[in-house]
Amino acid sequence: MVRTNRVVPKEWAKYSPLGTVIPRTRFVVFKTPLNESLNNRIPTGTEFTVSHLLRMVAERNQHIGLVVDLTDTNRYYDKHDIEGMCIEYEKLYCAGRGFIERDDIVDSFNRAIQKFIEKNDDKEALIGIHCTRGVNRSGYLVCRFLIDCLGWSSHEAIDAFEKARGYPIEKGAYIAALHRAAKELRDKPTRETRDSDSGESIDESRKKRKRKRREGGGNEMGDMIKNFLGQLGQEASQLEELTQSPMENIVRVPVMNWERRVEEERMEEEVEKEEEEEEEEEEEEGEEGGGSGLGGVVDGYEAPIDESTAQKRRARRKKLEKMFHVMKKGKFHQIQALQKEMRGE
Repeated sequence: MVRTNRVVPKEWAKYSPLGTVIPRTRFVVFKTPLNESLNNRIPTGTEFTVSHLLRMVAERNQHIGLVVDLTDTNRYYDKHDIEGMCIEYEKLYCAGRGFIERDDIVDSFNRAIQKFIEKNDDKEALIGIHCTRGVNRSGYLVCRFLIDCLGWSSHEAIDAFEKARGYPIEKGAYIAALHRAAKELRDKPTRETRDSDSGESIDESRKKRKRKRREGGGNEMGDMIKNFLGQLGQEASQLEELTQSPMENIVRVPVMNWERRVEEERMEEEVEKEEEEEEEEEEEEGEEGGGSGLGGVVDGYEAPIDESTAQKRRARRKKLEKMFHVMKKGKFHQIQALQKEMRGE
């Protein structure tokens, strides 16, 4: 009589029973089925036995040819329930602690899959993989096979597994180990491992996948990148022409904003106008014999100096010139002060 566990695995009920087939592979991942005794301990409607598994797969018009059990016990269900349905059964005891350091388990898993594929003529037969919840240990070994034997990148393998299973690999150490394994494989000078289905080498398989991605929609992104790089190239060439121009050309490049440039031009015109009017008034005053007179002391009273119109205009012109020079230097607070002074006159 087969001994069975008396306790339902922790958090087992939180996970869906069965994922979908990983694209371009035969892998389908599920959580461990439970025997009738354990199913009686869980809420009605959440039961999952070997019979439930086979019925769910059959409803998809699919069938399983091999089941790989990765749990560290054989008490969740009877393996004869699998083998009695003419399905091959492979047991790999995978303890959670120190699992990713067991290269021998990875090798055993890869050999079991390769062996089944090579000797089985039914190309539609799926390979069912499960651990307790069908996430961490299952995800790690499936991804290792995709990386080691099919030449997938770690990102491709992880993404494909998680989408098919419906859950992410939860342990960061497993993710890091997958990336490390992919990097070590890339660094090897020779790659003798070949795709078991197509017989292609890893390099050939990887190139074919990249070509398919480009043909299947990568052109749009490539065009966007090319356009962006083209714009950068044009800006770089313009900057290079500017920096290589003679110094006198660089000096002429306008660096101030448009409003300030207009204000300076207005100031220049006003100064020139003031100078012309001043010269005309000086000529008129010279012909008329001067102004109304000079100030002086009369009966102890100091009379104010009576400035001529030309003198007043000359003083105003000097202020405008001063303001013009201040504006060219760009000192904002001085411009403000001069503008207030001009308005106060």
